[in-house]
Amino acid sequence: MLTSHHAHHYRGFAGTQWRLFERNGELKPLLYTFRVLLTGIHLMRAGEVRAHLPTLAGEVPEAPAYLPELIDAKAEREHGGADVDHDRVRDDVERLHGVLDAAQAASGLPDAPGGHDALHDLLVRVRLEG
Repeated sequence: MLTSHHAHHYRGFAGTQWRLFERNGELKPLLYTFRVLLTGIHLMRAGEVRAHLPTLAGEVPEAPAYLPELIDAKAEREHGGADVDHDRVRDDVERLHGVLDAAQAASGLPDAPGGHDALHDLLVRVRLEG
């Protein structure tokens, strides 16, 4: 079950990818950083996982306007340096972390998974029938 605590997963993975981008300057980890932050924001707001970056870039209003250009650049080459303004990108990543924090705080997702009793009952029935 999805919970509001899933934001921690997305925040952590974004941090890992950002550190990789800072080390190697490649486009791929930068795009992963944006993808996981936008996925986490969308999850907190809509209660569903959507990880397709081009879709998220169009649906999450806070997505940087230059993101489609980066996606196109990635389609042209698998690896290589990201031709970006590092200060601007850093500011946008920090801003998106704040957006994720706010989305988590306002999320309608539960704090803890539910359905433990129903799952237990299902497992007992399956074992007794099998």
